[in-house]
Amino acid sequence: MAASETHVTALLVLSTLATTLCGSFQVGYQVAGLSAPSVLMQQFYNQSNEERRGAYLSDSAILWLWSTTVSVLGIGAAIGALISGYLADSLGRKGTMLLVNVLSILAGLLMGFSYLANSYEMIIVGRLVIGVFIGVSSGVVPLYLAEIAPISLRGAIVVGHQLMITVGIFLSQALGLYAFMYETGWPILLSLTAVPSVLQFFVLPFCPESPRWLFIKKNKEGECRQILQKLRGTDQVEEEMEEIRREAEDDEKTEKVGVLTLLRLQDPNWKRPLFISIYLLFSAQFSGINSIVFYATEVYRQTGFEEYLVSLATVATGFTFVVMTIVTVFVIERVGRKPLLLYPFGVMAVSLVVVTVSQSLQPAADGFKWVALLAIFTFLIAFAIGPGAVPYVVVPELWAQGPRPAGMSIAIQTLWICNFITGITFPYLQATIGAYTFAFYAVVCFVSAMVVYRYVPETKGRTFEDIVATFSKEQVASGSALLALKSTRHS
Repeated sequence: MAASETHVTALLVLSTLATTLCGSFQVGYQVAGLSAPSVLMQQFYNQSNEERRGAYLSDSAILWLWSTTVSVLGIGAAIGALISGYLADSLGRKGTMLLVNVLSILAGLLMGFSYLANSYEMIIVGRLVIGVFIGVSSGVVPLYLAEIAPISLRGAIVVGHQLMITVGIFLSQALGLYAFMYETGWPILLSLTAVPSVLQFFVLPFCPESPRWLFIKKNKEGECRQILQKLRGTDQVEEEMEEIRREAEDDEKTEKVGVLTLLRLQDPNWKRPLFISIYLLFSAQFSGINSIVFYATEVYRQTGFEEYLVSLATVATGFTFVVMTIVTVFVIERVGRKPLLLYPFGVMAVSLVVVTVSQSLQPAADGFKWVALLAIFTFLIAFAIGPGAVPYVVVPELWAQGPRPAGMSIAIQTLWICNFITGITFPYLQATIGAYTFAFYAVVCFVSAMVVYRYVPETKGRTFEDIVATFSKEQVASGSALLALKSTRHS
């Protein structure tokens, strides 16, 4: 292995922490941030409406407003994902991350002052604004990490994005249940999202821009080399420079790729990576994970637990995510990407079947609630170690530099559109079909395991150039097979 791939430098660590702690963290913090204070916030919605409009909200109106508040994050994030590729190419990865911090701070102010303004509308608007920030961050942070990491550590470093998402989930749930469990505490909880962005304004300027972006998009070969030497802790970076140089030459021959261009599949080599990118993010969201993270307290209440156990289980959910994602950091470069998708999807499918059966039988036998709880946490462990983290590693690895930002943008848009759909529909599904909601998610997980087995390549330890070349060879092989079949028929 090349020397340039064996050093973990202070600059690499700082760049990873600056982007994940201040960007990725907020994704998890906002995804799970409304779970714990949901009851207090819905009471505020009702009181605010009565004071301003002279009437209390009906139960259906509260349900609609609350599901909108939770899920509008996905709409904002889809918008952010749509523009993330353009911003990443135009402003650079680092420049984009600095710019969108303004949105996070604005959202924190809107949500933080909503109680004083007696306006739940400010919360909904704030969630939309922070959603745009999250959509951009979800697209740019894994892209940046993949481009600054050495090949031997690329998987582990990109998993840092998902690790900090899980830290955000855990901290928001813990603070919501134990630090701000009073009527006016939730606005503080929501406003804290601005703190990481303020911190990033001071830290990120000390981190380098993506060396690949500098070389390929700005033709700054010298600056690229200097940054690589600092990131790798050695002057011996010629092997990596040569790979980037070849990628730059290929990029010059290729038409500039935007989201619409990529979706039109002007290059047939894009077909399989586009399908994989979309499906991995779709399957992760429709696996049922959002139903547990968004509505953790409601799920555990429905399972039949007392209130104090509901609180403990909610915090344990976030803690489980953190621990198992840390495990993924250490095993992804040993086990590989594909096994960490294939087997966890299978475990998740079985776990959700057990949850469905246990919750259905629980009214007749109280002990089944513990079986359901065990199945839920088995599901969480499998998700955290596989589909929760690995897609963020795989998707950037599937693309050449030209279509990579657009490919990430489409994948992240898929994620957040599916996030919106699952977030807004789960309360209604839970109210109508109860535990059988999880049966649908079990089918998705089972199908996903088969899709991974058939279509997803192993990318561990391979260069971007090598991975992309695989799709070109497969396209040529399939074309040759088709021609041979036609010739056989004609003869």
